[in-house]
Amino acid sequence: MKRNEFTLKLQKFIDAPFALGDKTRGWDCLNILAEFYDSIGKSFPRQYKDFDEFNYAERWKAGEGRKEFREFLLSLGESVNPNYALEGDLFIMEGEEMTFPGIYLGRGHLLMVFDKGVRVVPSKFFKKNIVDVRRL
Repeated sequence: MKRNEFTLKLQKFIDAPFALGDKTRGWDCLNILAEFYDSIGKSFPRQYKDFDEFNYAERWKAGEGRKEFREFLLSLGESVNPNYALEGDLFIMEGEEMTFPGIYLGRGHLLMVFDKGVRVVPSKFFKKNIVDVRRL
């Protein structure tokens, strides 16, 4: 995919609001991945064990599903060295309480979902948090 096509696919996400489980109102860490990878023609699974696109928001609010979400992210595609990441690769990072994804945009930047919305951030801020990089 050419860089300008890739950039166009990302425009609808940048600075969009956060909304857990409701992509008509905004994006969360799972539905943004499904929408993005579908838009670039990559197959994105809708279920992992008993964690799926229909129940994840409720489970997340109840404090459940974090382990399955981490396992799910690590099951996607193939692992690649972060130093050789390409546009569209999935960065998987770990914080104190949860695992969170970022879509690599190239040139050292990630597209990530925060509680204040979707933002483009320098990947160097999360270097120590990287668990894996996956290529779908």
